[in-house]
Amino acid sequence: MKEFVLASFNIGAAGKMYNGYDERDLSAIADFIGKCGADVVSMQEVDIGCKRSKGVDMVSYISGKAGYPYTHFITIRPFQDGLYGTAIISRYPIVDKKTINYKVKVAKQGTSCGYAVIDFDGDLVTVFNTHLSCESDEGNLDTMSCLNDELRAYYNERGGFLCCGDFNTSPAVVSGNITWVSYANKDLYTYADRSIDNVLYTKEFEVYDVHTLDATTDMISDHNMLICKVKVL
Repeated sequence: MKEFVLASFNIGAAGKMYNGYDERDLSAIADFIGKCGADVVSMQEVDIGCKRSKGVDMVSYISGKAGYPYTHFITIRPFQDGLYGTAIISRYPIVDKKTINYKVKVAKQGTSCGYAVIDFDGDLVTVFNTHLSCESDEGNLDTMSCLNDELRAYYNERGGFLCCGDFNTSPAVVSGNITWVSYANKDLYTYADRSIDNVLYTKEFEVYDVHTLDATTDMISDHNMLICKVKVL
């Protein structure tokens, strides 16, 4: 396979439709993802076993209902007797995966990233996922600097990648601090009137047909899904 569809989606911990977690909300998210047409979906604001979401494993629920058999949960921090983080779900086999804890200086939120190496019919593609800090500009830049270091180290050792995420800042700020990659989202609103969700990628890929899918009108999430096509060069 030389081409696939990639999505990044902040699911809002399945708590936006009913002003707090409700299984109907999680079901709507799974249905939305199942119909989006993506081969790989990187999700942010994901709970496993947390009190606020009644102990549900959101990764297992969404992946099972939406038809994505391969998963990687990336812990950001323990939360309410469970774990809070991000996740990558895939219709194609994940053959390697890792969670990376940032060496932060000031940030308390968004303190990890992770990646999955996905086998697209013989083409191995690495997809990162992250959710940078929203606690302050200083915290955001702290986590962004850590992400930059991890992406650079990976690229120097293993080569090309794509990096999805909720960056909690504008594309201009991201591109001004991670200067050596390309950016899928230049001006598409994904959260209210802000363009904070993005896909970063290296020269080994072509990314095109970048657009959003509306998830906010029906409050499936407070973010729209960012979705694009990817060609392996």
